[in-house]
Amino acid sequence: IDPREAFNKLDGANRRYAPAVDAEGKLAGILTRKGALRATLYTPATDAAGKLRIAAAVGINGDVAGKAKQLLDAGVDTLVIDTAHGHQESMISAIRTVRALDPQVPIVAGNIVAAEGVKDLIDAGADIIKVGVGPGAMCTTRMMTGVGRPQFSAVLECAAEAKKYGKHVWADGGVRHPRDVAMALAAGASNVMVGSWFA
Repeated sequence: IDPREAFNKLDGANRRYAPAVDAEGKLAGILTRKGALRATLYTPATDAAGKLRIAAAVGINGDVAGKAKQLLDAGVDTLVIDTAHGHQESMISAIRTVRALDPQVPIVAGNIVAAEGVKDLIDAGADIIKVGVGPGAMCTTRMMTGVGRPQFSAVLECAAEAKKYGKHVWADGGVRHPRDVAMALAAGASNVMVGSWFA
């Protein structure tokens, strides 16, 4: 059913949601008015086969190769290698390990706050660098370790470095107001990760 038609039917019947069933009558999901409206406004990120694109994260400890291989075998489109402070040998090793498993899979790695970290992670095989240590609403890294940097300064420096290599940075954290998204994009971030707004 077309999202606009679904919205109109739900709205006309004064219903907020309706069950969605498959050909056998089994519950396949729930359709909401808000969901139908959003489906008319936003196009989901899909691949050539029409399947949703999926990213999954692995840490830098333990069996990085084994975890990454399981995710790749399951059909993940992008791998995120994630740790609070990404400019370290364990991160560089993890990136190289994942890159050796699949030379084509996009790798997002971070988090870092300085140009030297960008260069080192890109040299190891990362395609996208997550920038931000400590700016997130739920992040305690600055409080616990005394390490961090103001987000705008970090994104500005890191985006300029990534651009030299034709790579991208994502601003991760520090978004408390709409202006923070605009500032991250103005500083050179290709994307902005927002968490607390949706919590």
